[in-house]
Parts: sequence; C-alpha cells; structure tokens
Amino acid sequence: MIRFLYGPDTYRSRQELKRIIEEYKANKDWLDFTRIDCRDNEVFQEIRESVDTVSMFDQEKLIVLENAFNLQEEILEFFKKRDLKNVEVIFWEEKPDKKTKLFKFLHKNSKEFLLLKNNQLKTWIKDYIKEQKGNINNQAIEKLIEYIGKDLWRMTSEINKLINYSKTIKAENIELLVKPEIDLNIFEMVDALGYKNKHKVLNLFKQYLEKGQDENYLLSMFVYQIRNLIKAKSGGKLDMHPFVIQKSRQQANNFEWDDLKKIYHQLMTIDFEIKTGKTDSKTALEMFLACLP
Repeated sequence: MIRFLYGPDTYRSRQELKRIIEEYKANKDWLDFTRIDCRDNEVFQEIRESVDTVSMFDQEKLIVLENAFNLQEEILEFFKKRDLKNVEVIFWEEKPDKKTKLFKFLHKNSKEFLLLKNNQLKTWIKDYIKEQKGNINNQAIEKLIEYIGKDLWRMTSEINKLINYSKTIKAENIELLVKPEIDLNIFEMVDALGYKNKHKVLNLFKQYLEKGQDENYLLSMFVYQIRNLIKAKSGGKLDMHPFVIQKSRQQANNFEWDDLKKIYHQLMTIDFEIKTGKTDSKTALEMFLACLP
C-alpha cells in the first residue's frame, strides 16, 4: 500500500505522518520501520533493500520516503513493478512537481495539506488551545493571526509560550510577548501605496495571490501597517521589532495625514463588509487598490 502526504502546510502533514507511525507502532506486535531521506542520491539501493528484503517473521513493514521527487524516475519505475504485500510506503513531500509522472502515480492515494484559510485557521487555533487546556476569545485569535499569519510551526510555539504565561490568552498578552511577523512584501506594497504607484501595487497584489496567500491575511497586514504609520506620523510609541519601527517611520513620510486616515477608514469598511458577508476579501481588495488615486 502507498500513501502520499504533501503540501505547503508542513506542520499538519508532519503531524499526520507522526500519527500514522505511532498508530502502526501501537497496533503491531512486529513492525519493521524505515525512514529514508531521498535528498541523498545514494539511497536508492537502501530503498530497494527495505522493500524487497523478506522478513524472517513475516512482519509488516512501514517505510517513509521523504523528498522522493529527487529520485523520481528510479522510484517510479521501481514501485510500478512491486507487489507491496505486508509493506506500506508513505511518501512525504512539501512541494512536489505536479506535472511529473511520479505525482500522477502517487496522487490516487494522496492527501494534500494546503495552508489554512481564515475561518479554518481560527478553528484550528481554538482547537489547539483547547487541547493545551487554555482558552482564548475572538479578539485575541484575530491578533494572533495578525502577528503570526499561517505558519503553524511558529503558531504552536507562540501559543505554548502564551499559555505558560497565562491559561487565558488575551490580546494584550500577545502584544507583550509575540513579535509580529515581518512580511517584506507588505512593506513593498505599502511603499508603493505611499508613492501612489498603482501599477506596482496591483502587480505585487497579483504576485501575492499567485503564491497562494490568503487575502484576509493580506488585509490584516495592511491594517496593521497603516495603523503603525498613523502612530509614527503622530509621534506615538511603537513597541515592536526595530526593523518595523524604522521602516514605518520612513514610510510615514510618504503619506499626508489625511491620506492615512482615509486609507485606514477604507480598510476598516472593507473588514466590516467582509465579516458581515457583504463582499469577499479578494474582490474588496482589488477594488480598493484599483481605485487608488
């Protein structure tokens, strides 16, 4: 039997892989377990021996192959000819080439782990915090997403830190203990906004979407950065990463005060209309950017 786990959300795919391995170990009296990283070009013989060697006790085998697309031609030809009796092979990959024959071969028994979208991410955060015997309100969840984004590796680390500080995660605790993710693409887009370079803003927005990023996260980062610019313009205290402080003060000089207030009001209106179902985030942001002066 072959299974294929892949996708950009490596935290959830790794957790699924871990669950399968632990389940096998718990339910099998005899288990021959092998894990091979195929980034090493010399491992194909090891793969062959792991699959083909007959067990003295007819025990079941579990073989995990990571980064197998590095040896895709050899692996494809090998597994097409094998009857995997008492052998389960799990392929794990972050970014497989979907145009390859190996991908098509593996895809029938596959599970893709895409980055969680806004509501999915909120649910995941609630469930994870509940598992850790903590609690959180919706405002704090929004703050976590604003500061961290979709990186579940960092999200779990920061949540664990927050729960060690207090079982109830509050927005003010997040501001105190979590450094916001620095997204250079956001800074570049805000720069283009400040210079009123509509063409560049729209191109960057298109590139952002092509990478599979979430429009709701982009909106939250726009709100976050424009809020920073308002603080910087008014001489307010900026308690954040030094790079963000420096960049925000530089960017604030590109905007008139009235322009910042107008943009912030527009973003708040977009946020409200998305949450009340009057529009979707992609359409709203496209309209917002297209209508820039």
